[in-house]
Amino acid sequence: MDLDLALKALDNMHRRTVLSAMRDPRRHFRPIGGTDPLTDGVCVTQVAELLGVNQSTASTYMSMLRTAGLVTASRVGKYTRYQRDEQAVAAVAAAIIRDL
Repeated sequence: MDLDLALKALDNMHRRTVLSAMRDPRRHFRPIGGTDPLTDGVCVTQVAELLGVNQSTASTYMSMLRTAGLVTASRVGKYTRYQRDEQAVAAVAAAIIRDL
């Protein structure tokens, strides 16, 4: 885990909002196309709706979170579905407590 990269990803209110909402995805994201946000993950369309931004901006946010290792991504058909990586989030939180 690269703490500096994770902190850069978290240095944006929208990315923090998405990561927080992904803790309870059924509460914060509406199902699309018969998918379950908890078990299947969320797509950029759902993230864009949550934040009130366009899909390109939402995609950029998710890419940054993925690069930092805070979310995982998997392809389902033509969509990329994102899920929060709980172990990575916990590791970042532990590193902040330990190092700061």
